[in-house]
Amino acid sequence: MNSFPSSDNRTVQLIDALLQESISESEQIELEQILKEDADQRQLYIDYLQVHSGLASWAAETRDADPWVPQHVETRTDSQWNASRFVLLLISSVVAATLLLSLSYYAGWSIGSGQESNIANVPETKSSENSPAASEPQTDHIALLTQAVGVEWETPRDLQAGAGLSAGWLKLKSGTIQVEMISGASVLIEGPAAIKLISPLKAFCEYGKVRASVPEQAQGFSVATSRLNVVDLGTEFTLSLDETGNGQVQVIDGKVELHAANQQQSAPPLQSLTTGEGVNFDAQGTLNELQEAIRPLIDLEELSQLAARQQEQQLSHWREQNQRLKTDPSLLAYYDFEEPSNWVRTLKNKARQPLSSATDGAIVGCQWTSGRWPDKQGLEFKRTSDRVRLQIPGEYQSLTFMAWVRIEGFDRWLSSLMLTDGFQPGNPHWQLSDKGEIILGVNTGEVKNFFSPVVLQPTDLGRWIFLVTVYDHQKREVVHYLDGAPVSHHKIEKPVPLVIGPAEIGNWRPQNHSGAHSIRSLNGRLDEFALFGRALSADEISRLYQAGKPGS
Repeated sequence: MNSFPSSDNRTVQLIDALLQESISESEQIELEQILKEDADQRQLYIDYLQVHSGLASWAAETRDADPWVPQHVETRTDSQWNASRFVLLLISSVVAATLLLSLSYYAGWSIGSGQESNIANVPETKSSENSPAASEPQTDHIALLTQAVGVEWETPRDLQAGAGLSAGWLKLKSGTIQVEMISGASVLIEGPAAIKLISPLKAFCEYGKVRASVPEQAQGFSVATSRLNVVDLGTEFTLSLDETGNGQVQVIDGKVELHAANQQQSAPPLQSLTTGEGVNFDAQGTLNELQEAIRPLIDLEELSQLAARQQEQQLSHWREQNQRLKTDPSLLAYYDFEEPSNWVRTLKNKARQPLSSATDGAIVGCQWTSGRWPDKQGLEFKRTSDRVRLQIPGEYQSLTFMAWVRIEGFDRWLSSLMLTDGFQPGNPHWQLSDKGEIILGVNTGEVKNFFSPVVLQPTDLGRWIFLVTVYDHQKREVVHYLDGAPVSHHKIEKPVPLVIGPAEIGNWRPQNHSGAHSIRSLNGRLDEFALFGRALSADEISRLYQAGKPGS
């Protein structure tokens, strides 16, 4: 095993002198001789140059002088370190970490990390930038929420069909959901229910009704209770459990084994059940054979039919609200994506009194696709060329940005919602970071960026979310909203009138800028976008969300 080169290693000293341009002629001859004679030292030299090049690129991409790149603006007290000392420490830490990682193979190190599992329902919290969990979304999904009908969640945030689920609790006050485990098991849950996802092959039921369909690939999938574990050996069973601990198990097809809660799964089961058989059990775990077959819970076909009817009702309700929204005199631009055909390449501004024809959006590259409901249209943004071009004339004291968007992934550090072509005084930039922050950047003569906390989680990828940002001149504040609820408030120190002019939805055509982060294309879908020339109230935003939310 090669030893890690220490600071007194002669080759390291000579390479450092070379990179700092302080190497003498004799030292340069010495270095060349070492590299000529020793293959290991040549490899060391190559590694050091790669690290040096990488750090130089990193420094160039993250320099503070570039006004096009959003930076957090924070207020620090006198007791805190000054900015220059903090930046120096940060850069030193990055340099040390990068060198350590790049050269770790010399010491034969194996670098890994453990990770705590997340809860399935992620609460809205105001995160601290000092918390690692706040800055890096977790990606340990073990299941997918595929359908939700008539659901009222007992969580801070509603989950919708398409959301990825990590280990943790799913709590329903009412309604029915379908959860597909990555093992292949499909589980229907009827509320009221409290189900904890533990692993791809295991769940825990505190109370509620569960119907599990388990293909051969997921054989061994189990649902545990406080007194009894139900292990499926293929292919379908139901479990019903009330809050007192009394319940029933019935096999619809195939075979299951019943184990005591504290019993190893490898131990002989308390009882085995086959097709049509079932038992009652109580809080003490006592088993009694069912005298009458219980009615199975709703099946997948029935759930799909209910979901289709719910979607029709929701779309009809949204279209009624849509007609009322168009009459709002403060609407500068409103795109409902309800065009007559998929061949249309103009996104019509549906505001009742549009400012001009230039406020119609020119569709570039984007393909028409389905929106929040199967019968609603939306636009898909996938390629770096996909965008909608528009122009909004005028100057506005306050603005409200609103969009229904489905994010498929954060491919870049910044993803555009709506950006002005330039970034002149008064220009706003509305976008998302790859951490899940909502950002409004405003050029006030100096660049001000208003970052929300990390509010978008892995559970939000692939589902429709409602984003609103309000720039309120009168109250001197910026407010970010997610799904109808405010997630952060920011004081405006120096309010300025906002000017949009030429702009793009879902992308950015920068003027006089081609450096780092100039590509900010959105990876996802949009099916509604509005720009109001006033600050909408929290109640108005909540009503818009309730009228437009899908899948509940």
